Amino acid sequence: MKKIALIMDGWKRWFTFAWPAGILQRIRQTGEEVSLYIFNSSGGWSCDEEYNTGEYNIYRLPDLREFDGIILDLNNIGYPEVWEDVIRRAKESGVPVISIANEIEDFYYVGINNEKAMRMMIEHLYEKHGCKKYWFVMGPEDNYENVKRIAALRAYMDEKQLTYSESDFYCESFEYQCGVNGFEKLLETHDKGRLPQAIICGNDNIAVGVCEAATAHGYQVPEDFCVTGFDNFDKAAYYEPRISTISHIRENVGIACVDLFLHIWKGGKPDRFYYTDTEGIFWDSCGCMPGEVPDQAEYLKGQVMYGIETARFEDEVFSLEYELLKCNTVREMMYCIPQCIPSLKCDAMYLILDSHMDTYKEQVKTHRSLSFFEEEDFHEEGYPKCMQVKFAYKNGKMLDTDQMEIEGIFPFFESQKGGTDFLFLPMHFRNRTVGYFVIENAVYLMEKQYLFQVIKTLTNAMENLHKKEKLEYMNQILSDLYVRDSVTGLYNRMGYQKLSISYFTIMREKKMPVLVMFIDLDRLKYINDTFGHEYGDFAIVSIAKAVLKHCDADAIAARTGGDEFIVLECAKDEESGRVLAQKIRTELSKTQRSMQLPFDLSASIGAVVAHPGEENVLESYVKRAEMLMYEEKAEKKVSRDS
Repeated sequence: MKKIALIMDGWKRWFTFAWPAGILQRIRQTGEEVSLYIFNSSGGWSCDEEYNTGEYNIYRLPDLREFDGIILDLNNIGYPEVWEDVIRRAKESGVPVISIANEIEDFYYVGINNEKAMRMMIEHLYEKHGCKKYWFVMGPEDNYENVKRIAALRAYMDEKQLTYSESDFYCESFEYQCGVNGFEKLLETHDKGRLPQAIICGNDNIAVGVCEAATAHGYQVPEDFCVTGFDNFDKAAYYEPRISTISHIRENVGIACVDLFLHIWKGGKPDRFYYTDTEGIFWDSCGCMPGEVPDQAEYLKGQVMYGIETARFEDEVFSLEYELLKCNTVREMMYCIPQCIPSLKCDAMYLILDSHMDTYKEQVKTHRSLSFFEEEDFHEEGYPKCMQVKFAYKNGKMLDTDQMEIEGIFPFFESQKGGTDFLFLPMHFRNRTVGYFVIENAVYLMEKQYLFQVIKTLTNAMENLHKKEKLEYMNQILSDLYVRDSVTGLYNRMGYQKLSISYFTIMREKKMPVLVMFIDLDRLKYINDTFGHEYGDFAIVSIAKAVLKHCDADAIAARTGGDEFIVLECAKDEESGRVLAQKIRTELSKTQRSMQLPFDLSASIGAVVAHPGEENVLESYVKRAEMLMYEEKAEKKVSRDS
């Protein structure tokens, strides 16, 4: 099975889906065993740079060396460092790379010939309509397509010896507002008596904006000047006046990419540049009369149905937001998606998260040692080597993901058939990456921006849940300050007094024997006086660590004095005390050897087992355990003195 990686940006571009759609169409036509892995972001559409950084991090997820071909759509990435990183990794992969909509050194190029297409438009205006004076309202100055189109315009003007100046150009974006702003600015710059004969726009969005602004100022198109667009969006055909434009079938770019890879994989050596066809469509806005008028009624019907579909989906998203508020775990949240968004049809969906997402929840659940709050160590660049599959939904069924960890990208399995696509979407809290979402066979959803809304809603809910868990953890810490020993993390005397009697009573009611253990560090005064209090504190902490390591998770372990400890836990048998004491002694011996301590690290231990039906006063058992501890301590002293 061959694998193609497609790296792209742009949820807001309605035609973005056309490229993967064309790729999949061609794969299925040929019957080749090829799967498509799409890594998509929306990093270019927010004013929050940290948010955009989190989006673009999805490009660092795949090891591009594991693919058989790479397709790059980088034309809308506004961050040079992201652009450069993707290109560097693609070059280092050693596999064939195709860039679409942008010529990049050392890579194949598939797309339209922007210079030829724009020359077609200005040539039509000059030769058909006699236009010699132009204004130009174009896209971003550094955009590849924009640069090529402007270059073609300048070259033609120079060729025909037509006069123009920099004040005739306005560059901003490819959005509608650019057309409005551009016309206003150019009208302000030039005298009203110096109107152009034609305004050439970077795309149809801009052209509509120009027409609207012109109408607001009392001008008529094409009576006062021609207006042209580019790309042949729906609005070009159904706006009044219909916009003269350049048409190109976007799916053909994806189709050409597949053909190029198949040629390369079979040992062929294709040309570096492959241009898909373009066609000039000249309508009312330049004064031409179209031979075939689009069906307005059918278009309006489509718009109405799209509006109904959009409204239904928005209702589903509102329902999802409401249900997510009631969820206490990420897994519960994921169950909500197929229930609340039935229109989100796909073969499978997976959620893969950084293990740090469970940091606070697990610490609240199993909090046994005192530690002060530290910010979680989420990645800001790349992903952890090992991640957790938190949710898996395939063919209408939830899969068991308990303890499922992966290395590399998931799904790690090979598709059983060609033409399968896996869409990878970033999950992040601003610039902190928390994981990613994978959808199988759902390219169609890219057209309607459904996934963007679903993922953003889910991410916001996950972040709120994480903040809640963090707050619970911090509250736990604050609570522990009253009942925990700050040196060892064990319960202090207050904590012991609050918990010990109730623990003992509950165990007796359950008719379960209780191990009562009294521990005292040997020769603490000698250690402090001879080697310093740092060594004394280390010895105390070492005992605490040994106790925590070997006693039960639900045990009561407390430091009740300077070097005194009490442990209460369920006694498995009469040997429980001896076994636990031996484990603690062994652990202390290991610590002494590994740290090469200048003193003997040891403790005296007394233990008794309280059986159901015996005396029901905890303190009496503690005193008996303490007495046994002192007997052992006395024996050690005699041994040392002799």
